[in-house]
Amino acid sequence: QQRLIDLPFSIRLPSWENSQAYAALRERHSRCDARECLCPGGREQAEAEGPWRLLLCRSCAAEGTHRGCSYLRNSTASWECDSCAGLGTGKRQSTRLPLGWGQGPGEA
Repeated sequence: QQRLIDLPFSIRLPSWENSQAYAALRERHSRCDARECLCPGGREQAEAEGPWRLLLCRSCAAEGTHRGCSYLRNSTASWECDSCAGLGTGKRQSTRLPLGWGQGPGEA
């Protein structure tokens, strides 16, 4: 059984909770940030599935891409932007093949 208590004061949210200055912080990123957006509907277009599904960076959610614009498979469920992936730091999957024994530079 729940009891209600009358308080001699009212409870208010902090003033910044109602301020429009922070409204942008509650909005979800909703555009493709690929260098070249290939979506026929444009950068703001997003579909629930397929090549025009908008994926947000799994680390920061501050950048997004359509699957098709980043050449991702329709089964790809997550993506990481260049800033978070550390472009050039080796955190992304490399397409280079490792050199085997005796195949280094200058060795035939």
